[in-house]
Amino acid sequence: MTRKLRFSLLMLIIIMLLSPVIRAEEKSIFKLRDPVGDEYGPGSYTYPTSEQFSPYEGLFDLMNFKVEATADKYNFYFKFVEVTNPWHAPYGFSHQLIQVYIDNQDGGITETFKPGARVKFEEQHPWDKLLKITGWSVELYSSSDKAEVENRVQEAQVKLNDKTIKLTIPKEKIGDLKEAHYYVLVGGLDGFGYDNYRPVVEEAQGWKFGGGTDTELNPNVIDTLVPEGMSQKEILGSFDLDEGRVATLRAVGPDLSLSLKFMIIIGFIVILVLTLVGAVFKFVTNRIGNFR
Repeated sequence: MTRKLRFSLLMLIIIMLLSPVIRAEEKSIFKLRDPVGDEYGPGSYTYPTSEQFSPYEGLFDLMNFKVEATADKYNFYFKFVEVTNPWHAPYGFSHQLIQVYIDNQDGGITETFKPGARVKFEEQHPWDKLLKITGWSVELYSSSDKAEVENRVQEAQVKLNDKTIKLTIPKEKIGDLKEAHYYVLVGGLDGFGYDNYRPVVEEAQGWKFGGGTDTELNPNVIDTLVPEGMSQKEILGSFDLDEGRVATLRAVGPDLSLSLKFMIIIGFIVILVLTLVGAVFKFVTNRIGNFR
């Protein structure tokens, strides 16, 4: 076996071993699990009393959020504990109002596009793009857009499978997401409400959530993603009635320290593979030499 052939075979083995990892990195941009059973806002929210909200649990309980990239599109996945469609929405889900505020550029703002959610965002991650997803439409806004304008994305595709809502949208509509941070807000869809958020009041009613304060300060967000080490109760409960301050949400995004650890692990694997393959080739070469 010639040295050139041995080197070619070695490189082929390395590529075969690492290609699944490379493909995965190219496809998966970000993913995060959310605790089950936290569809209670700051810890006190309860379901509306109308039978339309049966089974009165799971409809707003986000379990997983994931962003993937293909050659020219992004796929956003939102998995819920329960999904029903009593109002026959064309996309297969009636209750969920999903807003994804994205920080992927310089600039941006920390106020919501419209005040329906009754929250604001941290200064470190002002948002640039907003995706608004319901069972009837997908809308996309920039932080510089006027709130009076409705920007529906006709090219977007929404599918429901196994209680997972999948949104597919052209990359050019959003921009680069490799280092993006996200605010994922889940509310109850109110087709007649401002910004389509179903309101939260003190006592639950037929079409309103309970557990609020009957003010304009408690969040209308039922579930949200929070960074590791923080609690949803703490973040959504950070509004202040005395000071007239709404809650400040925290962004989630790629952990650079984890990425560095991943690269170090891959480096060790490559070195180990090279060492093992080198030893095997040396052994085989010696065996062949002994037979000559």
